[in-house]
Amino acid sequence: MTETMSHSDLEQRLIDRIDEHGPITFEAFMDAALYDDRHGYYPSRRRQIGSTPVGTDGDYFTSPSSHPAFGALLALQLDEMWRNLGSPDEFTVVEMGAGDGVLGSDVYEYIERELPAIREVISYIATDLVPPAESTVIGQLSLLPLGVKGCVISNELLDAMPVNRFIVQAGEVREIYVDHQGGKFVEVINDVSDPEISARVEPFLGSLPEGYRGEANLRLRNWADSVSATLERGYVITIDYGYERPELYTPARLGGSLRCYYQHTLSQNALARIGRQDITAHVDFTTVDHMLLVNGFERIGKRSYVAQRQFLTNIGIGGFLSDIGARTMNGQLSRSESQEDLAGIGSLIDPGGLGRFKVAAHSRGVESDGGRSQAITGIVGGSPLTAEHSAPTLDGASVEHARLLRASNPFSQDQSGTMPTWDELFGDKP
Repeated sequence: MTETMSHSDLEQRLIDRIDEHGPITFEAFMDAALYDDRHGYYPSRRRQIGSTPVGTDGDYFTSPSSHPAFGALLALQLDEMWRNLGSPDEFTVVEMGAGDGVLGSDVYEYIERELPAIREVISYIATDLVPPAESTVIGQLSLLPLGVKGCVISNELLDAMPVNRFIVQAGEVREIYVDHQGGKFVEVINDVSDPEISARVEPFLGSLPEGYRGEANLRLRNWADSVSATLERGYVITIDYGYERPELYTPARLGGSLRCYYQHTLSQNALARIGRQDITAHVDFTTVDHMLLVNGFERIGKRSYVAQRQFLTNIGIGGFLSDIGARTMNGQLSRSESQEDLAGIGSLIDPGGLGRFKVAAHSRGVESDGGRSQAITGIVGGSPLTAEHSAPTLDGASVEHARLLRASNPFSQDQSGTMPTWDELFGDKP
């Protein structure tokens, strides 16, 4: 298929840059492919009215797009956080990487309906480097609030940050660059561009085979600094797919975790469809934890994360499932409505799917009598927060969500034989 002029323009600018300066880091290539202001993947997908990278007509799905229960459960967790802070007169939620704003809409709608106390004090600020057309999502980082009391949420943001790629050769860490040779983009190997890449990988060199490939996200430091500047007192919730570093850099993941998504198909060829496909890499939660600790935050829980399945179960997703069932029995919901809602809610905790995502929680300036940060139910468990609260429904939401029983996608209960499985999408083997 012939590239459109816009994508040819992006490729030409990359070629000109390589001709002038030599091979570029994969981080620079990925940054251009995803975020070039004119022809990068996110600007081209989001700035056209009616176009989005998420959903049935896009390239991938997210937890917020699957069912409004995800936002409702986070709303209940935010309510508990607010109470942990002493129920202040102002509670600000800043969502970084808000995309199309579905999560914020679902959180706010549930608070409006079910949580009247926090409703009076909460402000929800959705931010994204590339806000969609005709949205209220803030795109200028200079407009971000500073020194707030509340919570910073990042849901599937960190996996979309440009990464450096490395390869193990002769027992050393070398870097994979992008060059243009013979009329096409190719990989070339050279010394690492930043010593931090080697520092993260070298402790595992003894177990990594020759030719092992992986990724290092050097932008997590700036992200943590931004979180620190934004949040004076409160919580940080980070949701994404990834591992702690000893699980990330293992021989089982021989080719690394880089993944590309195009119209719900999967590949590892990032040098194709430049500007037309999404590119992601697993998150290094060891670095996430370290960078936040350096900025004065405290981890909540024993590990760097819990599985999303456990997080939502602790909050009380089972109560939502029971509520949908009860409303079906008494005729409030039709059988078809119930099936769609149960499928959407169930997908959030599917152990072979979204339930495998990870949730990290940190706090600053939130102290209990023992001097340690007050725990939150999603991480440590306790009485379900959904008690006495009803479940949201697909038909009751003001924004569109995926109808998983109707769509051909990895979350569907009726997958075609050509659809990649969740192990293929997020597992160790490409």
